Amino acid sequence: MGQGAVRGVAVMVTMLALWDRGASLAQGVGFLTEQQRLASYCTGVSEARLRDLNDFLKIDCAGSKRKECVTAADELGRAQIMDRRLWAYLTKEIFTSKDQGPRERALAYSQMTRGSDNWLACKRRPPRTDPDNLPACRESRGCLIEERFSFLPP
Repeated sequence: MGQGAVRGVAVMVTMLALWDRGASLAQGVGFLTEQQRLASYCTGVSEARLRDLNDFLKIDCAGSKRKECVTAADELGRAQIMDRRLWAYLTKEIFTSKDQGPRERALAYSQMTRGSDNWLACKRRPPRTDPDNLPACRESRGCLIEERFSFLPP
């Protein structure tokens, strides 16, 4: 099992533990706000993207100073910061909030899975297929637009 897969499993175990701990505490409203939905979806995209960047750097760029490797390393640093911001928001707003119940936690997890699946589907699209023609690509690439996340903690 690769390091990315181990991290993914660790994230899911943590989420389930937080979800189980809070399940009996609150009923919640049964839906996610648009910000919560966006943050959940983009967390899934972020996790998949971090795995891609890590794999690229380890496999194709070990010790290399090639331009694409330097760019990928910079991108990874920025992606890690955004990932921490997304997780901080979700942890506070959904996973540890007394105002949210099991339904909201399940919806957030579902959006994370969808985001990750869409990112991977976009990466695996047939060659010569314009990503702008695929809804999964357009939506997941929207998570790379920093301006959409002014509501996140710094």
